[in-house]
Amino acid sequence: MLRSLKYHVAQVRSRLMRRLTGRYVSGFLIDTGDCRLLVDPADGVVGRELRFRGRYGEQELRRIEALVSTRSTVAFIGTHVGALAIPATRKVRKAYLVEANPRTFALLQKNLALNSVANAIAFNVAVGEAAGEIDFVLSTANSGGSKREPQVKAAKYYYDRPQTIRVPMASFDTLVDPADERFDLILMDIEGSEYFALKGMQSVLSRTETLIVEFIGHHLRNVAGVSVAEFLAPIEPHFGHLYIPTLRRHVVRGDFLEVLSDMYAKRLNDDGIIFSRSRVDPGP
Repeated sequence: MLRSLKYHVAQVRSRLMRRLTGRYVSGFLIDTGDCRLLVDPADGVVGRELRFRGRYGEQELRRIEALVSTRSTVAFIGTHVGALAIPATRKVRKAYLVEANPRTFALLQKNLALNSVANAIAFNVAVGEAAGEIDFVLSTANSGGSKREPQVKAAKYYYDRPQTIRVPMASFDTLVDPADERFDLILMDIEGSEYFALKGMQSVLSRTETLIVEFIGHHLRNVAGVSVAEFLAPIEPHFGHLYIPTLRRHVVRGDFLEVLSDMYAKRLNDDGIIFSRSRVDPGP
């Protein structure tokens, strides 16, 4: 009941914002101090936080900055409007930015121009295991929750009556310049498509130092339809260490499955668990 009320409030707020701003307003301009960002007026999560706080993901950004240098090549897969990626590009040599939602990608392109970002390459595709197309749900009240069409059509993915469209899909291995031999960091936030994307980037992962990826139980169950063991299969060969920020816990490779299976059973989620070749301590 409370969850249904929460979704209803988010839907009403999104529609009200769209009505108040007018149909021809494509974005609000936010000055965060670090950068300027256009956000969707109807977005009640990232956009709302930026509008009212002027900041988003400060803790995550600190973790990112601790893992990169001015010599780094990085990738943000599921970039959204660039609230994390654009400030991070100032700290690195080169960035790959991927966003599947075409509406959000249009804002990302404007934000890259607004901030004179010259060291990033942006792609408007879904990242998966191979080239093709997929059905994609364009969430409105939480545009960052847009995702490949879930295998289980749970109400939580459709409460704001999103449009479903076809979008192109590519493997990340095919998007990367072969000259980029090493990635210091890949951050992946793609709402349940992680398993498919990871299968299509085995070459890149073999030369990646750190991978940050969501671990959300209902995404594994309902969106991808995979087990924890299947989720880990394309990751485990490449990384020897795992740090779970919500638990403040370090895990070695032999214990990945046991610890994550326990989290899954207890319905514990984390917006960014950190796999790495060597042990890292990025803070809480």
